[in-house]
Amino acid sequence: MIEHSKPTLGRDELYALRKVIVTNYPAEGWAVRRFENSLSDYIGAKGAVATSTGTLALYLALLCLSIKPKDEVIVPSYTCRSVLNAVLYIGAKPVVCDVNIADYNISFTDAKIRITQKTKAIIIPHMFGCPAEIDKFRDLGIPIIEDCAHSIGAEYKGKKVGSWGDLSIFSFEGTKYITTGEGGMVLANSKHLLEKLKKLKEPESFDYKIKYTYRMTNLQAALGIVQLLKLKSFIMKRRRIAKIYTQAFSNLNIELPKEPSEGLHIFHRYMVKISGNINQFMQCCYKKRIKVKQPVKPYPLHRYLKLSNNNFPNTTLIMKSAVSIPIYPLLADREVQLITDTLRTVLTKIK
Repeated sequence: MIEHSKPTLGRDELYALRKVIVTNYPAEGWAVRRFENSLSDYIGAKGAVATSTGTLALYLALLCLSIKPKDEVIVPSYTCRSVLNAVLYIGAKPVVCDVNIADYNISFTDAKIRITQKTKAIIIPHMFGCPAEIDKFRDLGIPIIEDCAHSIGAEYKGKKVGSWGDLSIFSFEGTKYITTGEGGMVLANSKHLLEKLKKLKEPESFDYKIKYTYRMTNLQAALGIVQLLKLKSFIMKRRRIAKIYTQAFSNLNIELPKEPSEGLHIFHRYMVKISGNINQFMQCCYKKRIKVKQPVKPYPLHRYLKLSNNNFPNTTLIMKSAVSIPIYPLLADREVQLITDTLRTVLTKIK
């Protein structure tokens, strides 16, 4: 069976874990600090604070912006429900908007009309490794949190995603571009926000405030350090596979991912839109021992909030037509060839 996604782990990661075990200090410490510094330097941010999950990274970012109950936070409907969870955890009101049909990213036009005096932040995921047109949102003067869970290493107008917003968050869960098993990180693009993040995370202080445990372990960070060093090769391999897919499927009646005109797409997912029944398509692929999935499931965010599909036409269409096919560095050339041959055959049969 060809899995839909798979982490790339090997001897380097094993050695890094062994090094931490030998030091006999698996909790948060030197490796976490090194991972934070390495990632913030790579992105071009002022600094970073590691967390135990990506969801907690987003929650901490919202806290850092002093988001309070009844404040409004704009989020796209077509994204992971963890985004919705973080906004609701903090007690704010999620204001959901539609996405672009072409790149799956948040729609600037739809987001703009939903802004009110209560809008205190906009969360902008760079979906599936394709950078959003984030400069448009910066001109609105509203704090921006970039969700880079899919997009570590992607670029927009010559700058890494994660360096555009006030804050950015990353996830290192097992299916992400680089992994620490579980884990996340918040990056700040100002010294003021960075210091605030550190104070919010610090478990001990002279004044008592209720705080959660956000900490990443040295074991997780050791994996992250090694994975970050391999990121360039991961991007090259995924982009090479994406090019093969695009050439193989170019003459079929499906919509393929497009390269952004002013950015670098790193293909966390290779998304295609098909005209037939996507459930039938996924089942046929599974019978051929290839796992193809809907990456946003079971519902987009507006459905959880019981909002009408009529207000989210692009998201609704995407949910009916878009699927993700396997793309990751461990795919062998013979597996890539099998995927292209099989999908070409299956696509001619579904209705």
